[in-house]
This record gives sequence, C-alpha cells and structure tokens, in this order.
Amino acid sequence: MSEELKNVTATVKWFKPEKGFGFVRLADGSGEAFLHASVLAAASLPNPMEGTTLVCDMAQGAKGPQVVAIHSVTPPEAPPAPRARAPRPPRGGAPTAAETGEAPAPRAPKPPRERRERPPAEPAGPAVMAYGTVRWYNLDSQSGLIEPWEDGADVFFDRATLRLSGLDIVADGEDVRYLAVGSEDAPVAQRVELI
Repeated sequence: MSEELKNVTATVKWFKPEKGFGFVRLADGSGEAFLHASVLAAASLPNPMEGTTLVCDMAQGAKGPQVVAIHSVTPPEAPPAPRARAPRPPRGGAPTAAETGEAPAPRAPKPPRERRERPPAEPAGPAVMAYGTVRWYNLDSQSGLIEPWEDGADVFFDRATLRLSGLDIVADGEDVRYLAVGSEDAPVAQRVELI
C-alpha cells in the first residue's frame, strides 16, 4: 500500500483499550491493518468491540498498513436471544418432597473427584527466538513493544512476560533477545532477555 486508500471497509479483529491499539481485517481479504486509539479519539468514537465494521481511510505506516481516519462505525450484530425453555411436564410416579411439603431425604456424599493437571497452553503458531530493540515500555499499562532487528511486525509484551523472564522492567531503546509466538502480524513475546 504505497498511497492512502479512502473509504475502505474493515472489521475489528481485536482492540485492547488498556494497550491502546488493535487490528482490523480488511473486507476485501487483502490482510490486516493497525488501529490506534488516537484515531478513535480523533473521530470521538468509543473503543470498538470485536466484529465492529468500520469505513475508514488507510495509509502505509512504518510497520505496515494502518487506519488513519474513521468515517462510520457499525456495531456487530447481536447474537439471537436464547429461546425460553418450556416447563417440563411432571414426572409420573410418587410425588416429590416439594409437592408433599416433607423435607427431602439427605443425599449420599459424592466421592472426591480426581484432580487432573491441565496441560500447558500451546502457543498459537511457531515460537521464534529473535533479537530486537524495546521501542517503548509504558509503566501505566505495564506493556510495551519490541521492534525486531529483522523485518516483521512489532512484538507485544507485558509485565507478566518480564516477570516470567526474571526482569522487573526494561527501558526504551534496550536491546533484547525474545521468544515470540502468534501470527506474523500480531506476535506476542513469551520470554524477554537483555543482551
């Protein structure tokens, strides 16, 4: 995308208000684009839900296509309301304790269930060890972005990732080695190490 595109239809893939950004999926199937909170604020729009349709202008940013202006917003369709269940007909046989006014008979205790260990969550996509520079780390949101040394989208990380990596904080401009998972356009760091 070398020039600005006008009146493009896109659907919000995800938007995290606490991070201040998200991504939209282009209606023509040509890919995704970055959506920053500042564009929403400029249009006096609230944070969009997943599935919200936008008519917007797009331009090439430093790391790929991004939304630069929003013209209209259509909220996602509401799921159909659940149907009310018809009351069950009474069962045949002896009347229940509730029907006779008697106290119900005590139930036998259930045997304890075996506690099974949950398998660790599988990463969404192949894990890749790479090098980059911390673009920014925001103390308020406790999250940041790493700019890869090789081509690719910025890699998101948060304080939980830093703690798992044995770090308390990183500074803007620090060089790091990181392990990222997820799609190429929205990678997430699982480990961050200072180099």
